[in-house]
Amino acid sequence: MSFSPARRHAALVEIAARLGRAGASLTICAPGMTPLRVGARPDTARVAFRELSAIDPLLRGDHLALAEAYLAERIDVDGDWSEVIKVSELIELEASPFDRPRLALAIALRGRRRTNRDAIAFHYDRPADFFLPWFERWRSYSHGFYDTPDDDPSEAQARKLQYAIDALGLRPGMRVLDVGGGWGSFVEYAGSIGIHVHALTISREQYRFVEELIRARSLPCSVELVDFLDYQPREPFDGAVFLGTLEHVGHYRQVAQFLREHLRSGAAVYADFCARQAQSNHASRFMRKWIWPGTTSYVDVAALVRELGVADFNVHELVDDTLSYAWTVRDWALRLEAHHESIAERFGEVSVRAFLLFLWGSHHFLANNRTQAYHLVAAREPRAATSASGTLMAHRHANASPSRE
Repeated sequence: MSFSPARRHAALVEIAARLGRAGASLTICAPGMTPLRVGARPDTARVAFRELSAIDPLLRGDHLALAEAYLAERIDVDGDWSEVIKVSELIELEASPFDRPRLALAIALRGRRRTNRDAIAFHYDRPADFFLPWFERWRSYSHGFYDTPDDDPSEAQARKLQYAIDALGLRPGMRVLDVGGGWGSFVEYAGSIGIHVHALTISREQYRFVEELIRARSLPCSVELVDFLDYQPREPFDGAVFLGTLEHVGHYRQVAQFLREHLRSGAAVYADFCARQAQSNHASRFMRKWIWPGTTSYVDVAALVRELGVADFNVHELVDDTLSYAWTVRDWALRLEAHHESIAERFGEVSVRAFLLFLWGSHHFLANNRTQAYHLVAAREPRAATSASGTLMAHRHANASPSRE
């Protein structure tokens, strides 16, 4: 469906008014049209439609086509992305009703493990140099623990990593399983104090990176290229961590049974993840096409807790980290913007633009509680009794402990 110039102009004026009511401040430009200045600070951001037809997806409310117009450089964005992304308040972002049966068919034809491998490869099997410029010192791809929005990102991540170690009671010489080892954040942090971390990954790029990290730092750790669903340990572990990986693993019953079988008596598990209060745990069409294809989905918190209970685990903590994740992805996005040109030269403009949409959209959803983030600690023994003040101090530690360098 296409629109006449007059129809586009009238509709864009109406959309600008709606953006103003949604609290946005920006300027909208299009060929042959007077710039539309929106909100109290219209110079904060600028959206430029480079051709009139690029407006049409916005008028249709088609978020995927609108995103792809930006990826194709038919739309440009300058300035504060947090103002621009407020357009998501005006259009439908829910997954297509055909996504679930389409995914089920793909799994039936190709198998869940191959579908998972391909999805992880799509996102993660870029060279580390794509990610490292916008990560902090620890290269963590899940949220840090922020005390304020202005916390140093590396300190926030170190705070979270130390908290996971403390929550699991890990000491030098103990063995811990890191499911989805990422770019080696937990491997390096815990390994540097003598904890033996065994990381699992199905990303070949991450496997090579972490293997070299272990060798270069002489860490008492190891990494294995294997699907968690196929992994069979030779001996039990003293703890396990899932740092932003439950979204990819799913299969909460299998996860819980694995932990029951392969953790030592008294051992615990730490996990952090994204979730949604909405009915659907599936991401938008843009996310599923350009960022997270395959079986990746928001964690169903109730189902996860239920399956841990069936496997005789006590949930010691389930803590809301939503704002910490909002500030984490904001900091990723700002650093990606700062390195936009150099990363695009190596990996393409489309990749950088897709990740900018992903990160700023994630920040907006988390900051406005449209998605949530949590961390969870569970074990098969009751938690040691603590006073009310002790519980408060534990919470303060999770959000304000000093970093370790």
